Amino acid sequence: MSNAAALPQTGDDLYDDEVSPHGVMPGTVRGARLIAAVATAVGVVLIAITVALGGSLGALLAGYLPSFALVPLVLLFRQGGDLVRKAAIGVAVLACLVSSTGILTGLPPGVVGVVANGAVASMLLRPSARTWFTRQR
Repeated sequence: MSNAAALPQTGDDLYDDEVSPHGVMPGTVRGARLIAAVATAVGVVLIAITVALGGSLGALLAGYLPSFALVPLVLLFRQGGDLVRKAAIGVAVLACLVSSTGILTGLPPGVVGVVANGAVASMLLRPSARTWFTRQR
């Protein structure tokens, strides 16, 4: 006996990554936008704390610089085309690589940056994100 009835069916709105109402940003794009915004906010807070305590700002700023570069791209997610998506994926991968150096040096963003920027890149690689950015306007 098979339990095929218990598995999600293709085209089912609850499980399908592809289906979203016309004009509504898919969850993958909203999630990528939220993760990028939170990662940037954490970077701003850490930089402000470092400045307030008189610490060294150079390495910390260099670690978060690629994450900060995602902000203008995130602001274009609503009206931007596929080039915005591709640029955001590229910047997120670069930020992931830069964050990985923080693991070796013990400086932020470290593992958190790798996970956050990796999640942004992977969410923007989903078919629903591609569909959103290549839609007719």
